[in-house]
Amino acid sequence: MFTLTPIRLSLTLLALTLSLAACNEQTTQPLNQTPTMASTLEAEDQQAALYDQADSLWYLENERAKRLAAGESPTSLMQTTPLPTLQTKREPGDYSFTSPPTPPVSRAGQLLNLPDPGSVPRFTVTGLQWPAQVGDLSISMWAQDKLAAFSLTIDDNHVQDHAFWYEMAEQYGWKWTWFLIANQIGWSSADHWGHWQRALDQGHELQSHGQTHLCDALFYTFREYRQSQVEIERQLANAQVRALAYPFGMHTDKRGSPCEPLTSERTKNSRAEAAKYFLAGRDVYGALSHPAKLDYMKVPSVSSARNFFNPQAAWAYFDSVFNPASANYRTWYVVHYHNLPNDTAKNEVRQVLAHLQTVEDKVWIAPFTQVAKYGQEYASAKLVNLQKTANSVSFELKDQMNDLWFNQPLTLKLRLPDGWAGVLTVEQQAINRQVRTLAYQGGVYALFEVIPDRGVVTVKY
Repeated sequence: MFTLTPIRLSLTLLALTLSLAACNEQTTQPLNQTPTMASTLEAEDQQAALYDQADSLWYLENERAKRLAAGESPTSLMQTTPLPTLQTKREPGDYSFTSPPTPPVSRAGQLLNLPDPGSVPRFTVTGLQWPAQVGDLSISMWAQDKLAAFSLTIDDNHVQDHAFWYEMAEQYGWKWTWFLIANQIGWSSADHWGHWQRALDQGHELQSHGQTHLCDALFYTFREYRQSQVEIERQLANAQVRALAYPFGMHTDKRGSPCEPLTSERTKNSRAEAAKYFLAGRDVYGALSHPAKLDYMKVPSVSSARNFFNPQAAWAYFDSVFNPASANYRTWYVVHYHNLPNDTAKNEVRQVLAHLQTVEDKVWIAPFTQVAKYGQEYASAKLVNLQKTANSVSFELKDQMNDLWFNQPLTLKLRLPDGWAGVLTVEQQAINRQVRTLAYQGGVYALFEVIPDRGVVTVKY
């Protein structure tokens, strides 16, 4: 019988330095200088993030071993109630093959994801915009004209924590993103597709954490990515798998995990390969990026929200997103969790969520893929064919992203006449859009949402 043993990660100083140097917007301490407290904490954060990955997999392996030792078997434990899947059982004599839909090809004007901007920002980051003249428009950097964005994600298949996450979602009204290991689902009553259909039906996101978490020597990286995407979409009604959380992080550091012996060139993560199938990829180490320099195929994520409340940890301090002097000003803050083994871990989550509630008027809290869509649409968006009259404005909102995948509405702000108190309508292709007004420093503004590349928008006031 397999028993769980403590995991000890041993990272050399050289490996740690190289790995930290690869993170966005980060610097490392020279080898000939004494490390500062900040650099020490940062190194500990990264080591802990790798430990979280390893420990989570050991937990899943241990739980499976316990069930098998208790006499359970995959065949006896398969759920007996029908699942709401998109598949039907093959009949005798049916030798056909139906290939999955082919992903669209990224091309100019219809990009699946934005290229890495490197050190050159895509746009200038400012505070909230307030158009000066009547009829002038601005595109909000984040939905609902919020200052920053936040997403909570959960890695691996820890069904035992579902009740807690559902309770938190009900309490706050927010939705989470689970990244699933596809081949670990369906063999047992402890983790079958029905659990995940329920999460999806409740409005949460289900995305890919690889087919085997890069733990099968027979799987090339492209198969890890593509097969997991196909499997999840086939098994779950209405699933749309458009994002990947890189197993073991972008650098595929398997040390300390049960998958450590399965290390080869063909089982390493690849940004270029992931970009063929997904609109965004999430890393496992959270050193926040400047919002205009985000590589959406390598989005940083803070493991277990470490240093969320610590102003001395600039790379992970949440409230830095409100500080105009910080490189993190107005950025997208992502956290990821694995299993929550005790009340202490759950209470730490509660503290993070309670703080977010106090700043919800300034932070857009949404699932990972929604924010990834918005950010890339915004970064490539422009207003064209703008026409104004005394009481109306019409325009088109264009972006460079693939129209099949990118359907997240962008928030726009319009300056109304001073003292305006009339009837306000927003229409896009004969569809009425919701609109609200707000006042700021004596001016009146309309706030509404439209989807890029969906035709002419007409605002009448």
